[in-house]
Amino acid sequence: MAKKVLFTFLSFFLCYQSVKTAEIIPLMDIDPWGISIFLAVLMNLFVTGTFAYAGFIYPTERLLTSSYYKITNFSLQKKVYKFLRVNVFRKFLLATVWRKKEAQKKYFDGTKNGIDNLNEQSKKSEFGHLIPFVILIVLSAYWFVLGKWKIALVTTVINVFFNFYPIILQRHHRLRIQLLSERQRRNS
Repeated sequence: MAKKVLFTFLSFFLCYQSVKTAEIIPLMDIDPWGISIFLAVLMNLFVTGTFAYAGFIYPTERLLTSSYYKITNFSLQKKVYKFLRVNVFRKFLLATVWRKKEAQKKYFDGTKNGIDNLNEQSKKSEFGHLIPFVILIVLSAYWFVLGKWKIALVTTVINVFFNFYPIILQRHHRLRIQLLSERQRRNS
């Protein structure tokens, strides 16, 4: 219960910080690159954190239909994954953020039930990156139109790595799960 209250508070706090920061950026003189980079990092952390903390305790992934999460064009998904070199991003995550086996086992423990958990976690993770990705793209476009092109550029670049690549990675996980499930059904 305490975790739920804390994470709800953190989500609202980061949402508030996101709105306030987005409101002051158009009013600021952010010509130096250092300030643009600092504010872009903050915005990415605030917006992504808002949805991450909410997704840790609430089934936020259910806000999108199940048809959204179903991969229908396997070959296109594989081409996008390969073209964008998402595998390099995956290896980076495994070497840094996800290097501990205990953390990896929270998502997949190697069992048949673990596959269902991985599928569910991939939906949670994708939703937690999809909405921030869209919000930050809209904000970047707005700032670009206002002539704040440095912060718009840096926010977009960070957003691609913080949010877009994780979306593609999670979709690739579900593609592999769907292929495995189809293979199991055919063998049964």
